[in-house]
Amino acid sequence: MEPLIYGYLRRLPGTGDADEARLIGGLSALAEAEGFALGPLSVEVEPRGVAAFRGLIDRCLRDDVQSVVVPSPDHLNTLPLLACLVAELLKDEISGQVWIVTAGSEEPSCPPTMPRGVR
Repeated sequence: MEPLIYGYLRRLPGTGDADEARLIGGLSALAEAEGFALGPLSVEVEPRGVAAFRGLIDRCLRDDVQSVVVPSPDHLNTLPLLACLVAELLKDEISGQVWIVTAGSEEPSCPPTMPRGVR
């Protein structure tokens, strides 16, 4: 039995039903390629909403799922640095991994994190 991976996407402005279906297909393809079974999807319909994201974290913790797949960093946040920080937050919250189907147009590396007091 394959481990579960949950999906998350944000209904970004200009995303139609066909676009959403294509994005979900990408989530499913990555899940299958990496040996996961794609579980429930959390879809954020409000551009600035966070209810589906919070629900995703709660569901991961409840079901002991430690992998989440998103279509691109833009689905975490449209600002590249904030998308990176949200991915790190999500990883920490679920004690797991965030898989991204496609890289963003401006994908910065996350800033290095240092333990407090180390310079």
